[in-house]
Amino acid sequence: MSRREILAEIAEELASRPLIGNEDKYGPDLEPIINCFPRENPKIGFDWCAAFVYHCCNEAGVKLPIRYQEPVSRNFAWVEAWLEWGQLFDFYHPISDPLFVPEKGDLIIFDNILGNGPNDHIGVVLRTEQNKIITAEGNFYNKSGIFERTKDQINGYIRIDDKY
Repeated sequence: MSRREILAEIAEELASRPLIGNEDKYGPDLEPIINCFPRENPKIGFDWCAAFVYHCCNEAGVKLPIRYQEPVSRNFAWVEAWLEWGQLFDFYHPISDPLFVPEKGDLIIFDNILGNGPNDHIGVVLRTEQNKIITAEGNFYNKSGIFERTKDQINGYIRIDDKY
């Protein structure tokens, strides 16, 4: 089984529980997901979709630092960091790439799915069904879950090379 397939299975299991944050985007479900990222108050969380992906990658054996060096501008708790990192390693594939077909275990970056503009959400591809992409996501309105997404919501994909 490839590392990406393992990543997808881990993400699906976690997202299916589901994980739910309290009003401060924190709580026992989220502690293992966000505890490695710096924050001023350890009892207050943050938008945790990217931290969910980071946690799943880590559990699947994709070892990444909390923050990658420049030119990646933020830590991996931010969707922008994933996009910058993916572009740096040529792992990023924009939705406009007609030759790229998403597969199980690819990361998926969304635009404006939460009303926060470009690159506002990230998840893990589980499978494709006709014109829909089935994903495992954390922090979709402070809860994890399995979702059906359409191409109009997608910025692009990150396919992490198994050799990474």
